Amino acid sequence: MRSASENLSPAFDPFGEPVADGVARACPATAAGDRTARRVGGAVFWTLALAILAGRVYAYDLPAVQAVATHAAQALALR
Repeated sequence: MRSASENLSPAFDPFGEPVADGVARACPATAAGDRTARRVGGAVFWTLALAILAGRVYAYDLPAVQAVATHAAQALALR
């Protein structure tokens, strides 16, 4: 006769390796809060990355960039 632990399907880690039943029960499946935190973290990361990139482009010392920034400032001043 089979025991209760043999009737359960085996659990696998993210790399596809089987893990023991005790480890599988100790580590719950990914919850909705984990996904939300991951999405918020990703949004914060990419927002900061784009802000830093925009700041570097704005502050870059090229005449073309300065000319575009000057024209943009003048266009905003005319509003």
